[in-house]
Amino acid sequence: MPKISAYLTIIMLSALAFAPAPALGLRLGPFNIGVPFLPHWGHRHRLYMHANPNELARPESGQPVTSPLLYPNLGLSAVLETIFFPADAPAWPFGYERIFSTAFARSPANGDQRLCQAAVDGNAIVQRIGAEVAPTVDQRPLLQRLGGALGAAAGFLAKACPTEIPAQPVARLQVMESQIEELAMAIDIVRQPLQDFEQSLDADQQAKFAAVAAAPANPSQQSDNQQQSEAADRSCDESPASIDWPIDQIDRSIQPTPAQRQTLDDIKRAFAEAVSDLQAHCPTTLQPTPLDRLEAIEGRLDATWRSALSIQVALTDFEAKLSDEQKNRFDRMNFAAAR
Repeated sequence: MPKISAYLTIIMLSALAFAPAPALGLRLGPFNIGVPFLPHWGHRHRLYMHANPNELARPESGQPVTSPLLYPNLGLSAVLETIFFPADAPAWPFGYERIFSTAFARSPANGDQRLCQAAVDGNAIVQRIGAEVAPTVDQRPLLQRLGGALGAAAGFLAKACPTEIPAQPVARLQVMESQIEELAMAIDIVRQPLQDFEQSLDADQQAKFAAVAAAPANPSQQSDNQQQSEAADRSCDESPASIDWPIDQIDRSIQPTPAQRQTLDDIKRAFAEAVSDLQAHCPTTLQPTPLDRLEAIEGRLDATWRSALSIQVALTDFEAKLSDEQKNRFDRMNFAAAR
């Protein structure tokens, strides 16, 4: 993944120098670096999102695009519910079509800072876990530390929120790549506290922990959860039309010359590879433990980041071969409105 911005580097180095807390592994692409866990960031926020991550705002001129690919705090609640309470989890908000809808939807240049608010209350999650698992005196500090990590993840993303949303699709894809990386790093904050708590549980507590994940918080919502699960399954089943529709839209809008059509074929191959990568990391069965599910999500986010990058590279090469008039039409394309 791309490099972290300078201010995050300063924060990490300062924390390494002065904090005595145990270290966590923060992922930076294929690498890990140890940073201490800071337990009191942003732990008094609500559990649920301020905006629904599955509802992309209509991309009319002047309206913000409320996509978790640009504002990952909007997707954090969905990710955490997938980890801890998959029966309650909404559909996966980082699919292939969402990448295109977000890249090409019209949006004002200034980011909507209301979408940057930390939207997760770690205390609400650990209270639900604690009510079922009944932690011992020795386990309670580990559960509290997990709650602090959840709040820290939300606070981290709130601080990483973009202030500007570029209009050009290629530039916006670059922002999306950065924001996917930030979300992966935020999730990694949770890894070690979750592992420590899981390892402290006895067999009976582990069974109760699994039961919390299997049962929806509100049984009356079970039919809705089934629909969400079916939607999540569909996000794992990208059809050839998922690749063809953006190619067709580009073809009709840009009207490429015969010389440019070879590059359009290259784009289609890149898109197909992106879909293949996403499908390869789409879970077909529910992982047995929250830690297993966290690791699966990290792999899935890696695939999302690679897909956004490959799409961005392919479109950059294509745009470089366009005339000025074609570039203007390309930048004005609105995939979300075309669907």
